[in-house]
Amino acid sequence: MLLRRVFVIPVLVTLFLIGAPLWAVAKQATPMPMPGTVIASGLTNPRDFTWGADGTLYVALAGSGGSNPATEDSPANSAIGPFMGGSTGALVRIENGCPTAVVTGLPSVADGIGSVLGAEDVAILGDHLYVSSDGGGAAHGNADAPSGIYRALADGTFQLVADLSAWLRANPAKIGTTFPDYDPDADGYRMVGDDSAGLLWVLEPNSGGLLSITPDGTITRVADLSDGHPVPSALALAPGGGVYIGNLTAAPFPDGAAKVIKVMPDGTVSDVWTGLTTVTGLAVASDGTLYALEMSTGNTDQPPFLQPGSGKILRMTGADSSEEVASGLMFPVSLNIGPDNAFYVSMPAIGANDGSGSIVRIESGMAGTPMAGMTEAPASCSPIPETMATPGATPMASPSS
Repeated sequence: MLLRRVFVIPVLVTLFLIGAPLWAVAKQATPMPMPGTVIASGLTNPRDFTWGADGTLYVALAGSGGSNPATEDSPANSAIGPFMGGSTGALVRIENGCPTAVVTGLPSVADGIGSVLGAEDVAILGDHLYVSSDGGGAAHGNADAPSGIYRALADGTFQLVADLSAWLRANPAKIGTTFPDYDPDADGYRMVGDDSAGLLWVLEPNSGGLLSITPDGTITRVADLSDGHPVPSALALAPGGGVYIGNLTAAPFPDGAAKVIKVMPDGTVSDVWTGLTTVTGLAVASDGTLYALEMSTGNTDQPPFLQPGSGKILRMTGADSSEEVASGLMFPVSLNIGPDNAFYVSMPAIGANDGSGSIVRIESGMAGTPMAGMTEAPASCSPIPETMATPGATPMASPSS
């Protein structure tokens, strides 16, 4: 998921040739004490998550790709492929600490260095659950299931709302389509529902754009953030309107090079918080305080650059200053503040094809009522069965559903 977007292709090739992929580095790392409590396990490459009105925790799982070769080449596929697609992405809910399928058969793709793209985020808008997936499209071996935004239906099937594979090809960003890690099907990543505006905000990191998407599938590029290829990688609603966006930067991910910007509905962009590193998550507390999740800190200038077990949660204390809240996280990928005001983090960003991903609850010190069901997960949860059928085999409902 993240790996394909954060490295320029020459660096990716170098990393692949001179040593173990990053997922192997993570697996071989010396275990470190993990802050917080594991409240969900058995997750196959967990990404972002959200809670329903009844407190149900929903998680997007990127899956583990499949066995379908790409039918369209791309710069990314040529460098780090072969891309192998399948329908192993899923949306799950957490019951007693373990995953239960809500929707299965979503597009997923694995590349030649061990990273996976698939279901990346889940959002609630009105009475509907939406899932963003960037594992689809011909370049990912899933020609019948594009990357885009899907609506989860009550019968366990899904409906395509916005075809981002097609839209981005027709509406390329200023960065163009020939940059070294260009992937025409890596579109929807972070997503948040905005009931006040009646739309979804969607962040597509590979080309660097903030989109708005309405329930009827109307897509608008609100801001083109592609200049300099900052890899925008985290998204949160901002108090008073607009969104906060955090960026990851490209290799070698220098400490302090990442930042958070604010984008207003009219596309106006302003810096909010600088001096950060590899931002993969953002959260806003009820008092407006902004928190950032850093995937890796203390990074080196030589491959593999990133440092296992060095992820952090930071609290913003000024425009260029922060306070550490938690550390020792293994390549964390998403951050949310739960209804109980605790922090929740999903991890790892890479290497959980075997269902070893988890969500950890970390006390925040903010007042809140503990949530029912958000207790320690069982020692072992079984991953949901993976759907390996041909993409598109899951029934699509009509737009009127």
